[in-house]
Order: sequence, then C-alpha cells, then structure tokens
Amino acid sequence: MNPKKYPIFLNLEGRNILIVGGGSACLEKLMGLEYTGANLHLISLDYSEDVISFLERYPQIKRETRAVIEEDLNHRDIIFLATSDTETNKRFRTLAKNKGIWVNSVDDPKNCDFYSSSTVTVGPIQFAISTDGMFAGVSSTLRKLFEEVLPEEDHELLETIFIMRRKLKELLPNQEERRKVLKGIIQKLNSEYFHKP
Repeated sequence: MNPKKYPIFLNLEGRNILIVGGGSACLEKLMGLEYTGANLHLISLDYSEDVISFLERYPQIKRETRAVIEEDLNHRDIIFLATSDTETNKRFRTLAKNKGIWVNSVDDPKNCDFYSSSTVTVGPIQFAISTDGMFAGVSSTLRKLFEEVLPEEDHELLETIFIMRRKLKELLPNQEERRKVLKGIIQKLNSEYFHKP
C-alpha cells in the first residue's frame, strides 16, 4: 500500500517564499499565497501578462527578471518551482533539499517534497482537496461541488455559528453541557435550514 500524505495548513505569515517561473503555474501559486502574509520573491526569465497584472496590485512582491542561481535558495522557507523544465526542477530541488528547504515542483510530482491542495474557502471554513499531484481536474470538480453545496450567501451564517460557539465557551464552561447545546443547534439547522432529518 502506498503511504498517504499528511494534510496540514501552514502559517506562512512572514515566511520567505521563492517562486521560480513566471507563467500560468506561477500565477496559480500567487493566487494561493495571496492572503497568507508571506514574503514573496519571484525569479524568472520572463513573465506572462496575467502575472504582471497580478503583481501590479502587490508592489511589495519582489520580482527579478533573470535566471535562478543556487544563491537564490538561501534563507528560504519554501520554494515553488513553477517551470516547465524537469531538469531545472530536479537540479534546484536537490540543491534545496541539501539546504533543508521544502520544494514544490508544479505539475512535476517526482520533484516535490509536498503537494499544494486545491482549496475552497467558505466564510470561516477552508477545505483542502488533493489528488497527490496526479489529477488536478478532479480537485477543481470537487471544489465546484463544495461551492454549490455551501454558496456564498451562507458564509455569514457559518461565521455566526463560529461566533456562537466561542461565546458559548464563556457562557457554558462545562464541556458536556456546551456539547449538548451545540448538538441541538446543529440538529435544528439540519432539519430547518438544510432540510435534513
């Protein structure tokens, strides 16, 4: 049996992230990292119009137009190799591994230390979907399904439920009593709002 991956949500605030490459794979990573608070640095020989347009909104993202070199890997927490060149990915993943840095080579699973998941954010809830880097299309289909099941107009309701739970911790310090109240709220929502028995 193949070993399973361990899903985690990383706190990247203030972390130094390098993205190598400036095409559609780079844009995908930028969009995923947009609100993480990470320090982003891009290095590529050229950049697509979409990437340039994205970067215009974020002047704090450092961008250099040149080839990547080994010294660029220093002082990085994570590296995304968003190139279409397997040999470049392999070389820089090896260099990064020697420095103890995790690498994700986009669409190149054999040169990855981890896979990025497809994410769905619904108010305070975030779902992560992964196919171990083997079939991104399945992830996007499942993402659409989640978005249909939990449409945007329900985000406020979910946020309210989370706030209620936080307040209940103060009002009802007894865990069993709190659990009983929360269970009753969820059952009521299921039967009346989501029409489930």
